[in-house]
Amino acid sequence: MITIKTGELLSAYCDRERIFKSGLARKTGIGYQSLLKYLKSENISVNTLLKLSEGLEHNFLMDIAVKLPKNYSTDAPTDQTAADKIQALERKIELLEAEKQVLLQVLGAKG
Repeated sequence: MITIKTGELLSAYCDRERIFKSGLARKTGIGYQSLLKYLKSENISVNTLLKLSEGLEHNFLMDIAVKLPKNYSTDAPTDQTAADKIQALERKIELLEAEKQVLLQVLGAKG
């Protein structure tokens, strides 16, 4: 069973980025004492995690997601940008290879 302690995740981020907890509490509208409790708890609700993600402009859900095994399924859309670019470049290479062959034939016929 996978265990991800969200409080530790948040606390480590705040320490690493030197986040003032009082400022984070004000920015997110979460009471200071409640925030301290969240930083020590093992589990935090998704809504609270989203509120903290928005306040810190950091995607804690992605931090959690990357800790899950790669073979787990997801409904998240995949980024096809790189694959599309590779496919377009492969087509361009094929076209350039064909043009090169034509040029070599033309140059060969003149020589």
